[in-house]
This record gives sequence, C-alpha cells and structure tokens, in this order.
Amino acid sequence: MKVLQKLTGQDHSEKYLMGLEDGNTIEALYMFDEKHQLTFHSTICVSSQVGCDMGCRFCATGKQGFTRNLSMKEIIGQVDLCNSTREYAKTVPIDAVVFAGMGEPLLNYEQVKAAIFLLRSRMGISHFELATVGIVPKIYEIIKDFQGTDISIRLNISLHASSDDQRRLIIPMTERYDIYKVIQAATDYAEAFGVKARIRYMLFRDFNGKEEDIRRLTDLLEGKPVKLIISQYNENNIQGLIPSGQLEVFKFYNKISATIDSEIFHNFGSDIQGGCGQLKQTMVV
Repeated sequence: MKVLQKLTGQDHSEKYLMGLEDGNTIEALYMFDEKHQLTFHSTICVSSQVGCDMGCRFCATGKQGFTRNLSMKEIIGQVDLCNSTREYAKTVPIDAVVFAGMGEPLLNYEQVKAAIFLLRSRMGISHFELATVGIVPKIYEIIKDFQGTDISIRLNISLHASSDDQRRLIIPMTERYDIYKVIQAATDYAEAFGVKARIRYMLFRDFNGKEEDIRRLTDLLEGKPVKLIISQYNENNIQGLIPSGQLEVFKFYNKISATIDSEIFHNFGSDIQGGCGQLKQTMVV
C-alpha cells in the first residue's frame, strides 16, 4: 500500500489516495479540529471496502459499485500511512478512527472488528466511530462483541429521510431494513452502551427539509437516546440532487432542535472532495 496523491484542504484536512497491491485505489482523510470544538480533535477517516454495494444515490462511492472488501491489514495500513505522512498537527496524537470512508463497514464487519481491536492494542486508540445505512443484525453484533470492553464505538446512522418511501429513493437498503427497525436498533445500541446514537441527516433542496419532515422526524425520534446531526448534502454532481443552502440548514435546525437533541455537522474536507459521500476510487496514470 502506498500514497499516490495527497490533497490539503482549506481547513487543513488531508485527503489521501492510496494504491493497493492489486491495483485498486481507496481514499482516506485526516481531520484536525484546531479549535477543539468537537468530541475528537485528531481523527482519521478510513475506508472499509473498495467501492460499495449499497447504491446510495447521493454517494460518489456508491456510483462506482462494489469491488471487494478490505483486509484488516489494509484498514490499519490507512491509519499508518495517514499518521506517518500527515503534516498539519503532526505532533498531535490520533484520538479517534472513523469508519465513514468508502464502503459499508458492517458488510465487512469481521475485518473492521479485527482492525479496531488491533488499533486499540497497538496504538492505544480507544475511540472509534462507525457510519452505516443500518445493517440491523450487525448493529446487535457490535453490542455483543464490544460491551464490557474499554473500546468506545460511536454509532452513526445514515438516515437522510423522514419516511420509508422517501428514503427508498436515495438508500435502496431501506427495502430490507425500514426506518423503524433501524432506529430501534440504534436505540438498543445507545441503551446498551449508555450513550446517544447519532442520526445523520443531510438536507437536499426540495426533498427532505419540509415541515412534514420535521413532524415525522419528531414522531420518530422524540424521547429516544439519539442525537440528530444535520448537514448540507455534499455536492457530487448527481442529477436531481441539490444541496440545501446554509440558511435552510440553520432554519431546519432551529425548528427541530426545539424537540429533538440536534447539532449542525462540521464538514471537513469538502473543498477537496473529502467530505461525507465524496470519497471514491480514482485511477492515477
């Protein structure tokens, strides 16, 4: 595994294009929260698969389809390469690894799990974050495998819609695991670990930011141990999907935060196509 290309964003995020031994490529992102506004301040976002089979309409990885799972060695290799070549805040230790790059980590769960345990024992990293469309049985496996350990895994559910009919249009896996099953699994996860599960909600113009969406989300989430994380959709030049403006994001947040614990997401690396849903396989000649 080697670094083929490195881009640095205005917020000092560092995006890495990495070449694998079989000729495939993956991307990873290093993020540094200089102002210490977030839970984690020095974070590496890694990929778990080459491509992705989920077919989420808004995602650059999903447009490319699925090639293969990454091995534990390839997952840890991303952390090693980012850690050894990052420049900004190089002296600041890594305090979290986030599985929110290319791929659905819960469909490569055994390799992801092995990587987490090895990163804990080898590098002392105890904080992790895992983003998923909601592979319900695997969420319960995480509870079984990590309850009682000194490892913290923050669960991020990619919801992005307030009803099943709406979500099916952008996340096909909704056909297998509907919103209610996914939110119930997130609730059980949060209660098992005594934390709040994070529910990601990207806003698309004229799609999922209306008053009716706020009402449905309130009915779905009120009283549950979750936190709604609101953001703009990261532009991927996909026909029919337009990011909501920042003012629309603030208006949506101000309305729903009256009843649901909510936060506006701080998006790293979007100017270098390193934001959520923007990482992808790129061939370098």
